Amino acid sequence: MRPIAPTRGGDSTVKTYAKSHQGYVRLRNEDSWMMRPVDFGGYLIAVADGVGGGPSGGVASRMAVEALDDAAGVEVRDAARLVSAVSMANRRVFETASGEETLRGMGTTLTTAVVFPTRVLLAHVGDSRAYRLVADRLERLTTDHSVAGEMERAGSLTHDEAMHHPRRHVLTRSVGNFDKIRVDVADLAWDPQDRLLLCTDGLSSVVTEDEIFRLSRCFSGQELVEELVTAALTSGGPDNITVVLAEVMQDVGDPDGR
Repeated sequence: MRPIAPTRGGDSTVKTYAKSHQGYVRLRNEDSWMMRPVDFGGYLIAVADGVGGGPSGGVASRMAVEALDDAAGVEVRDAARLVSAVSMANRRVFETASGEETLRGMGTTLTTAVVFPTRVLLAHVGDSRAYRLVADRLERLTTDHSVAGEMERAGSLTHDEAMHHPRRHVLTRSVGNFDKIRVDVADLAWDPQDRLLLCTDGLSSVVTEDEIFRLSRCFSGQELVEELVTAALTSGGPDNITVVLAEVMQDVGDPDGR
């Protein structure tokens, strides 16, 4: 997939890249993603991983991303607007699932961000992840809303134990299962040299964070996205894999969406 045309803000440019793959085991790809420019030199990006069995997971993830796109608009200047858009996505999925017997119980993860050259807004539900790629480290910006993730957060599991726990894929929070949802949110100062990576657990459950960081040191742009998906497939590709990457070009002025 080619990168979407960059959007400019002052002397800065945000560029985004993405790839999604069905993997080698699943019968269909139930992941969805999006990336598009917003005002003030930013980009709205998102990944969603559907749950619910049959085709309903794909319906949920696609519906959530479309609702997020509609609700966010082009002027997303604060985290409250992003959270409101996620809440609207939750309501749309919930009401559709409640009204159609074949879609009962469907839901989806949803991790979304607005990337400005010197600022990032982030909203998150589920176990898809957001990472900050820094020159000397990988920083996870989200926590998994799963049984294993909750146990890791409580200190009863180590990170490595949570990675292999049998209930690591059992979600404690997802979009569409209830009429209201609690959304994790952040408003982060951003170094233009850093990169933002969103991914579904088809990547993070089989490719270690050390390996993600190693690849980020060697590659950038679409090449990095391709290498990450390939790494997940090399590890068996047991789930759908979706990766979205945002990078800020250099010569940055001071636009930050405020």
